[in-house]
Parts: sequence; structure tokens; C-alpha cells
Amino acid sequence: MTRLRQPCSNCPWRVDAPREHWDPTHFDAIWRNCQDDGLSVMGCHKSKPDAFVPCQGWARVIGRDAIGVRILLMKGDLTIEEVEDRTGPKLFPTFAAMMRANKIKMGKRNRVK
Repeated sequence: MTRLRQPCSNCPWRVDAPREHWDPTHFDAIWRNCQDDGLSVMGCHKSKPDAFVPCQGWARVIGRDAIGVRILLMKGDLTIEEVEDRTGPKLFPTFAAMMRANKIKMGKRNRVK
């Protein structure tokens, strides 16, 4: 059995993670581009330019509704077990809740008109 990756100890999606750890400007593009059914994927803060790693907290909360998550699943970069795992740390239930908890002002969403 493959070991499930979990959200990092300071993942902004974790309820028990340290607050005000993140630079608010870091989340501006993430808020506009990595929500709901978008193609964009929120990367783990431990990703490197040559080694992208999807954020485990984001993938669990946003789930298969996001096209980006489905693509990661098809490519094998995420497992369905990771996306559906609810045994790990408690996560904020929505993108907006995570942003509020981290005291990050939510900008306008990047919606197609």
C-alpha cells in the first residue's frame, strides 16, 4: 500500500497551522486562479521551479470538482486516496475560509464573463 502524502505542518489549509506565516501577496494569484473548477493548480510551498508538487491541503478541499485536480489524477501526480482522505489534519472547508484565517484579503476572482 502506498503511503498517503499529507498537508505540510505549516500548510495554510490546516486549521492547526501557524497563522500569519504567509506573505499575503503570495496568495493573490492563487486566489484568482486556483479555485473551483479552474485548470490552475495550487502548488505546495515546498515545490521547486524544476519539481512541482501539488498542495495536499488544496487538493483535498477543492477535490475532483477542479479540472486541475482531475488532470493531476490522470497524470499520477495525485492519487484518489489522497484527494478523498479525511483522516489527516483538519482543513479549512473552503478557499475563502482559509484566506480569512490567514488574514489575507481576498481580491476579485478571475472569472470569465
